Amino acid sequence: RNYLDRRSLKKRLGAELYTQQDILRATKYYIKPNCQDVDPSQEEDIRAVHAVKNKLFEKMDELLKNHSKFKYLIVLADSGMGKTAFVLNYYARHWRSSARRRKFKIALVPLGIKDAESHVKNIKDRSNTVLFLDAFDEDARAIKNHRLRLANLLGLCNDFRKVLITSRTQFFEREEEIPRETGIARIGVTSAGENREYVFYKLYLSPFSDVQVKKYLRRRFNFWQRKKCHRASEIVAQIPQLTVRPMLLAHIHELVQTPKQYGYSFQIYEEMVDAWLERERPFVKDKTELRKFSEQLAINLFQKWSEGKSERVPYSELEPLARSFGINLQDWQLRGRSLLNRDVAGNYKFAHRSIMEYLFVKRFLELKTQDRFKIDWTDQMKKFLKEILAFHHDRKSPPPNLTLVDLEGVLMFRSYPATLSDHQVRTMLKNYNFFDSSWNKSGSGFKHKFEAKTINGKKVVIDRASGLMWQQGGSSDSMLFKKTKSWIAELNRQRYAGFSDWRLPTLEEAMSLMEPDKMNGDLYIDPIFDSNQRWIWTCDLEQGGSSAWVVGFDDGRCYYGQFHYYDYYSVRAVRFGQSSP
Repeated sequence: RNYLDRRSLKKRLGAELYTQQDILRATKYYIKPNCQDVDPSQEEDIRAVHAVKNKLFEKMDELLKNHSKFKYLIVLADSGMGKTAFVLNYYARHWRSSARRRKFKIALVPLGIKDAESHVKNIKDRSNTVLFLDAFDEDARAIKNHRLRLANLLGLCNDFRKVLITSRTQFFEREEEIPRETGIARIGVTSAGENREYVFYKLYLSPFSDVQVKKYLRRRFNFWQRKKCHRASEIVAQIPQLTVRPMLLAHIHELVQTPKQYGYSFQIYEEMVDAWLERERPFVKDKTELRKFSEQLAINLFQKWSEGKSERVPYSELEPLARSFGINLQDWQLRGRSLLNRDVAGNYKFAHRSIMEYLFVKRFLELKTQDRFKIDWTDQMKKFLKEILAFHHDRKSPPPNLTLVDLEGVLMFRSYPATLSDHQVRTMLKNYNFFDSSWNKSGSGFKHKFEAKTINGKKVVIDRASGLMWQQGGSSDSMLFKKTKSWIAELNRQRYAGFSDWRLPTLEEAMSLMEPDKMNGDLYIDPIFDSNQRWIWTCDLEQGGSSAWVVGFDDGRCYYGQFHYYDYYSVRAVRFGQSSP
């Protein structure tokens, strides 16, 4: 069946749309997923969402056969959940079925390619064809204005039987466009001055269940590979939140060779890249050159992408690009030994977009501040960046070149303790545009995306803009600074809200809560927080060494509390919101 599917896909799609590697990766060991009408990415544990689940292929059969209901369908999922694998395998299964059973045709076009519209225009028998538009979030014009781009696409596809679009969930504004409580999404678009609302039937790809993960491992590792299968099962047990994503699970065989422990998804990507470099060592002696080329190319392609260009590079430009990067690899090494796939037109692209996103972040963080440039960061890139900061915080090792990372759409705060002078604090307030009634009255404050939640009976506030999770309240009593350490330790011992990595905030993190106006009674803080904590300690020390920095929400400023003059302030603990309980 897999062989027939691959042959059908190669014949009907051609390598100009999907490379042979794309097709092989999508069809080999494929496990059919489930679907649901509730977004799983809304929760810390994406498998803990209580939702009615259906078999995706059977649900899609039902929706597509019903000609009169729901002309527009949208399949949403987070990065690495298998959206492209689904459309490829469903498309192949449709054409594999007998002509008698096929009531309509299916056409598939990936929106990430440069000439997607011309492929759509060339499709025949449109009234009897269901059009699959894959990866709307990778369409360069959709990045600039997704409403206008959607209007243009749907206008172009108006005479198709049905239109199905796949996209990353985070690409849309959830509350306005993709409501969580219903199976319907209403997206208002504007085209040529005309306002119109399109109604989509929405489905979310479900994360893999334990049964599906085990089924994949049995399919991936034959019975004579029992040791590898056992090792893979151990890794899966260590990172259950990651292996529910088919894209990462597909690379589990790369990880069975190492005894390392993994806590963040970027570590797994790093292992996959390292395994690839080692595999290419017989062909490329200096693997650092090959890695440098891939990272620099990721930077180059994302710069082009931000300008509305394709994420592919012509063969004729590969070697000149390498030379411009100062890399002296030979032509055949760039073509055959890199992380790139070649299409029939001779263009090269990364084997998977999330790998390109990871390599971009790694290289970007090594750039000097003056060399950094602004682009629209994807949600996956933001996640990698936040995980890297959390990783360094766990080890109490300040990451290089990350004291201030201020990017368009990404604002990260220092998470490790520091000793700060008045001058450094004044500079920090201006750099982040924080409001301070004494030192930066013109500051407008941080633009939050707060979400109040109750986890294991404990109230927390998640800021989706910064990636931080805060206590909604904090200590019921004020305390000396020296008491804060034992108070936090007890909080972690009790696993408050199911987590054991709570800590005192840095001054940047605490000042991000400061509002430019009184909002919570007489306090300069959002009313989503408890008003009992009028002043909170931070983990940062004042340069003199006898005080710690304090944030006061009653008078809207930061200052320092003395160790030896019995200054009493409250504690509001914080943690990074990415790691699992």
